[in-house]
Amino acid sequence: MATDILFFIFITLLLGYIVFLHIKLAKKNIFIESSVKRLSGIEKSWSAEEMMKLLHEMRKISHYSSFFTDKLFEDKPLGFLLENHKNSRIFIHYTKEKQDAGNIIKEGFLFADSFYKTALPVSDDRLDLLIKHNGRKSFGNYMIILCFSDRIFTHYSAELDRYGLKGYSVENVLTETPPFRNENADIVYRLSNRFVKGYINHETGEIIPNPEFNPLYDSPSFGKNLELLSNKPSNYII
Repeated sequence: MATDILFFIFITLLLGYIVFLHIKLAKKNIFIESSVKRLSGIEKSWSAEEMMKLLHEMRKISHYSSFFTDKLFEDKPLGFLLENHKNSRIFIHYTKEKQDAGNIIKEGFLFADSFYKTALPVSDDRLDLLIKHNGRKSFGNYMIILCFSDRIFTHYSAELDRYGLKGYSVENVLTETPPFRNENADIVYRLSNRFVKGYINHETGEIIPNPEFNPLYDSPSFGKNLELLSNKPSNYII
């Protein structure tokens, strides 16, 4: 009986501690978002240097300093991420393992069903980027950068409309290998590695570019994908 009581007390204390940690984390996230949102009227005109000054000032609040130790908003990483923002569409994805990041550069980016489940769109809006980064950086130190030129994206979006393919997105077309089903029966696509710009280790600032990156890449496979989708037989995987 005494053992049961001690076990119950232990479980209660453990649950209480878990709740405490969740509350503490929530308060920190609220602090971050509320702090940057107060600056929303002027942030779009800020340079990377001005954003870094903001982050340095916020580091002085020691209780929250651990949230601002990464290097993403330094000049070189930020410049690499947003270099193509004027004429391209940029997306980010986080992964924990360096080997996985390297494989994505070499082999292309895998996504199940919808590209947008795992890739976040970003722009030169630094407030938006800061909020998205703080919300996702716990998924891994390695930020994969995916980039499509506006010209390629617009062209294949129009082609999907022309073929009447309402249930597909441009990313489903920009693949060079057939889709397949994973163990959960999800349809998995492999985006061409030419649209992978590289990755940033946001904790250290390390930048690894993809030597094959080409946001204007237009493979003959893309046109074939449109034809397959519009004339797919009943046993076609999609």
